[in-house]
Amino acid sequence: MKRLLVVLLSLGLIGSFSFTAKSAEIKIGYVNIFEIFNEYGKTKEYDEMLEKKKQEEEKKLDTKKKEIEKMQGKLSLLKDKEQDKEQEKIIQAKEEYLELKRQVFTDLKEERDKKMEEIFGDINKVIKDYAEKNKFDLIINENGLLYGSKTMDVTSQILELVNKEKKK
Repeated sequence: MKRLLVVLLSLGLIGSFSFTAKSAEIKIGYVNIFEIFNEYGKTKEYDEMLEKKKQEEEKKLDTKKKEIEKMQGKLSLLKDKEQDKEQEKIIQAKEEYLELKRQVFTDLKEERDKKMEEIFGDINKVIKDYAEKNKFDLIINENGLLYGSKTMDVTSQILELVNKEKKK
């Protein structure tokens, strides 16, 4: 329902442009923003960096988990009074482990979100600059498009520019 409403509004907007600009021609293009995002060199670099960081953090978590398992394994060898003390240490260690795990994944998510915002900012700037330089009146995302001639698809040009910008 929402998609239909967006399509109808887009068509109405495009139609209103054609009525108001009787003698002027409107230049419209479209891009596949997801393709640009996925093929952007910066996206790939950030994905690798975040994956490496995630693996490092998971190693730390695994070490902590093994320590807890080791403590639990020794528990049955202890006397009753010592078992109670050790059980408290195990409970505290488990709580610390769960808190650390939550914090690690929260930090990774926040970092990923910041990187995505940065990447989409880069992409949007390149699209805007490209549109202004090439005198486009409108560039839309392919996902909201029912049909578009391949000659109107500027995805490859934008992808080339965004990767060129990254190298600077």
